[in-house]
Amino acid sequence: MAKGSKDRFIFDTSALISIEIVGSLEELNKLVNIIITGSVIEELENFSRFDDAYGNTSKKILKYKDKFIVKKAVISKRIQFIENTDNELFNLALKEKLILITDDVKMSYHAGKHIETYFSTFFLGLFISMNILSKKEAVEKLEKLRDLRSWNNNIIYLTTKKELETL
Repeated sequence: MAKGSKDRFIFDTSALISIEIVGSLEELNKLVNIIITGSVIEELENFSRFDDAYGNTSKKILKYKDKFIVKKAVISKRIQFIENTDNELFNLALKEKLILITDDVKMSYHAGKHIETYFSTFFLGLFISMNILSKKEAVEKLEKLRDLRSWNNNIIYLTTKKELETL
């Protein structure tokens, strides 16, 4: 990331939930421009109707919606294995030539054939490199994600844990 400028990333709902469930959205929002579509806001509003971990996290994320860049996306190329909202985000990333941040493994797999995708846990490593988090704090956040998102043997958890160990 260039010093003094804010990189832009496109985020899906799952990635925003992961980032905020460990209390990192405010810090991330200071560092990068978060780009979403109106469909992501709709998904967050739907989740926020529930009084559970995802619902409460969605309510917190929605407090930031005025700080996000909300763009319209036209679906010109469709991936049949992913949801409509995800197809919007995929097409926006394709058009804008930006990285898509997702914690949907299926979406990452299929979209990753055409665009660059990262899991939300990428930012844990970034926070370490920028001295925002210690390695220990980043691992603690990853462990919390593992527990709250049921990522016990999930590829996101396993690959991020290995990456954090090398830092």
